[in-house]
Amino acid sequence: MTTNQYDSRTADKFVVRLPDGLRADIEAAANASDRSMNSVFIQAVRQYLDGQNRQTLLLDALANAGAPLPPAASSGQ
Repeated sequence: MTTNQYDSRTADKFVVRLPDGLRADIEAAANASDRSMNSVFIQAVRQYLDGQNRQTLLLDALANAGAPLPPAASSGQ
């Protein structure tokens, strides 16, 4: 029987510069949920990207339906 184990040593790595205090916020969230800081960071990035995709789909649906777009959406933000 073979198992698919994740090896973090071979995973892609990316250095991120965090503003003052953000590392402490990530650490606090990780401790509160008994998770690693990495998993909290990954979840936050995924939620952001999912939200961006959802926003694009909703704005496209509104545009296709002929509804006026919100001011922020029509200015490209």
